[in-house]
Amino acid sequence: MFLRWPHNKASLVYPVPPAPPTVVLVPWFRSTRQIRVFPNGWSADAAALSPAAIAARWPQLDDLIEGGIPSLTHAVIALALSPEELLSETQRDRLWRAFRVPVFEQIVTENGALLAAECEAHDGFHIEAPSLAFDPCCIEVKPCGCGRTTPRLKPTGMRVQAIAAYAR
Repeated sequence: MFLRWPHNKASLVYPVPPAPPTVVLVPWFRSTRQIRVFPNGWSADAAALSPAAIAARWPQLDDLIEGGIPSLTHAVIALALSPEELLSETQRDRLWRAFRVPVFEQIVTENGALLAAECEAHDGFHIEAPSLAFDPCCIEVKPCGCGRTTPRLKPTGMRVQAIAAYAR
């Protein structure tokens, strides 16, 4: 008898491939060779991996700011289930000051499907799910500084300047 294990969870899409050793602190993704999922959050086992990057929701990242993660050398990926959960300028600044690595944001579903993601140009969120509906005034269709031509959700107001500052 042959049994197949269904993969109903997606793999985390690392913002600038290839992914370094990365720890994910939410149960929405499946582990891969370089990306390890710790559904119950930060632990001694997660720390033992000496991750170069971490992906988590804001409350989890906020909890890690005080203690830091000495091995972090590549990125912090802030995961949001909706645009309303995206980081504020203050939150983004706190992450930068604590970890001194680029901060990327992704909007995902609870099964890990990527809906929209920030790239290395930090000039909006590339729309990854074509079926999503957004207000047309919030969509940028000009090519991005990263070279991709997919439509992007535009960041607004001072957020554009703050995001751009972290990309340099």
